[in-house]
Amino acid sequence: MCGGGAFSDEEIQLLRGLPAVANVTHNRITYSDAFKQVCTIRYLAGESPTKIFREAGLPPDLVGYKRIERSVARWKAAAIKSVSGNDHLDDSEIIARLVERYKRTLVTRRNLDNMASGVPDSSVPVMSEGAVGAHVSIDALDGDTAGIIIKQQARRIDELERANASLLDKLNKAIPSSTVDN
Repeated sequence: MCGGGAFSDEEIQLLRGLPAVANVTHNRITYSDAFKQVCTIRYLAGESPTKIFREAGLPPDLVGYKRIERSVARWKAAAIKSVSGNDHLDDSEIIARLVERYKRTLVTRRNLDNMASGVPDSSVPVMSEGAVGAHVSIDALDGDTAGIIIKQQARRIDELERANASLLDKLNKAIPSSTVDN
């Protein structure tokens, strides 16, 4: 398959086995909410959408570059709209708000699952009602999440610095030096 077209029965079975995929038909993939959330945060933190999809078992030659591009653009727009409203936030503030929202959602899901199963789990924190919808700043991130974001940004900066050095090297080689013989 050339990517982005119809999926064969074999490809459908492969895709259905991935945690990132909620459902798949011959013409459409529905991604899990968790994958969409993680993908959006990682993308806003500077990672390549194709890298994120590849790591989830969704290579562009199977899924299609356009499908990846359009999905990420749609998720990013929805995420930004959901947290920023009329505010103009920088990417780090958007990431902080999204991470906090997704953490609250995860805790709520776990609490509901525990209540439904009748098995209390003291290791799962219960969030108070007042915490929902509260303003979240970058300081609200826990150390692990902040560390992950910092590492991602450091990798991206390193990648850009290497690309910049390579371009400068090519430029220096292309422009003859202006040395004067005396």
